[in-house]
Amino acid sequence: MILVLSGEGTTDFGACSNALGQCSGEEFIIGPLTLLISQIVARLNGHSILDNQDSLYYRSEANIRSKAKSLPGRLQPARSKKKEFETGYFFGNAVALGVIAKELEAQTGQKAIAVLHRDCDSTRSTHAGAWAIKRKSMIDGFRFSQFGRGVPLLPKPTSEVWWLCAAKPQPYQHCLQLEDLPGNVESPNHPKNKLDEAFGEHKSATELCEWLENNPFDISRAEAMPSFKEFKADLNNALDELTT
Repeated sequence: MILVLSGEGTTDFGACSNALGQCSGEEFIIGPLTLLISQIVARLNGHSILDNQDSLYYRSEANIRSKAKSLPGRLQPARSKKKEFETGYFFGNAVALGVIAKELEAQTGQKAIAVLHRDCDSTRSTHAGAWAIKRKSMIDGFRFSQFGRGVPLLPKPTSEVWWLCAAKPQPYQHCLQLEDLPGNVESPNHPKNKLDEAFGEHKSATELCEWLENNPFDISRAEAMPSFKEFKADLNNALDELTT
């Protein structure tokens, strides 16, 4: 199995040590969300994906955008005035990552799981169904690329909410309401700020990984957050497909 990841920066999946926006193996600097996936896979399948880092492939957000623009016409989503810009963005990202995953399968001779992380970044003025629409756009994009093991990772509003659920004074209690925190970075209640408050300091990506290694994520209790529950279920389904 190979794992093909695309995130938004160092504090989620990680980053490349090169300047290319695409990497694997030792060039991939692992971030906390990659470590989280490793913990989930270990819980479900009994082994860590980090045991073989050469099986990890990373593509930056910019790299995915570039790939999407280079796709042939048959893989370009139809333009529609009814399709919201953000919906098209999530759809197009999933199409591109699905194509990349299929290319890597052909190159490596191994089956892939592709995980696309984008923050929902919703605000209080955003309509209630925005998260579900964006998630469906990712699912539809993977399907459009004809890649069957694509996994949307769409925290609501940002991935810091998941860490906050575990790091707050009463860990894993009343985490559902955290998904209502504002996605506006200017807000003092943005998840990044609340997470800094919970830790009493700002933690770098490396420090978040160290914290997560010392405090393994309670996967069952974190399912109180719908965005995490759906991600775990989608990842589990993709893992199951590998054996069918």
